[in-house]
Amino acid sequence: MRISKIITTTIMLFTLSYSTHSFKNYSDICENSDENSCLNNSDEVRNLQLALNSDKHLNLNLKPDGRWGDNTKNAVEKFQELYNITPIKGYVGAKTKKKLDMLYSNLKLPKITHKTSSKKVSSSLCYADFKRTTNLRKSYKVFKDRRLLSQANGRNTKLKVDISQQRINLYVNGKVALSSPCTTGAKRKLEPNTRIIRDQRTPKGTFKIKEKIADKRSSIFGKYYINGRMVYKGDRRKYRGPKAKYVGASLKHWMRLTNGGIGLHASKYVKRYPGTNGCIRLPHKVAKVLFSKVTTGTQVSIVN
Repeated sequence: MRISKIITTTIMLFTLSYSTHSFKNYSDICENSDENSCLNNSDEVRNLQLALNSDKHLNLNLKPDGRWGDNTKNAVEKFQELYNITPIKGYVGAKTKKKLDMLYSNLKLPKITHKTSSKKVSSSLCYADFKRTTNLRKSYKVFKDRRLLSQANGRNTKLKVDISQQRINLYVNGKVALSSPCTTGAKRKLEPNTRIIRDQRTPKGTFKIKEKIADKRSSIFGKYYINGRMVYKGDRRKYRGPKAKYVGASLKHWMRLTNGGIGLHASKYVKRYPGTNGCIRLPHKVAKVLFSKVTTGTQVSIVN
């Protein structure tokens, strides 16, 4: 009698540990970057790896170690390509999880624990921790609070640019939802055409976003071409050469602050020191997020 009870208990424990479940209850799984932010619970990643390994069409041999890496990402991309899940980018989101459920609903996988996951949530959403552990003046790291960002509606957002730290913060309902490096105007900026050094510091004060243009071309700074050859680069107001074709510099996700041409925009040249002609350069991914979260009239404070 005792032996039968032991066997029954063992089977029940095994069933609880290895039971059918739904991938749709998992958090998104991805490669963390400025654009993406995922918790990547190790148990969930491990079960993903086991599920992908079980698919004979994929012919995989992933190590089920619960670590997200290039091999697992490549396997997800292979899965997405095979089952026509677009876009194919190795991001396990809603569509991918739905397909995983359709294909592997009867697969018995180890039970998920969320102790590690909840710990990561609290640290990843805490700007105070980010601030404490990051050299804001030198670091290129970007902080994002996805929960706060999802609440942004333009009316509850503010921007603050700190010249001394070369950082921009997006506030949603008074809390930091995003913090990113930026580049402001240089104290001493050499004009390539005139060889004159000018003070191009970004003006301090409180401004409001006057206009938003997703794909703007500068009407002041750009290049002049004659027969396809560049003959001038810089401020078009100072060009004194022969008639030429003007092409304005690209200012993606432009957000104007002043009538004099000062604004925020995307750039691949974001450094950890002032270096612009007065505008505020932002990483492309950050500029895209800010552009989508603010509106004309949003307050922008520039302090030192």
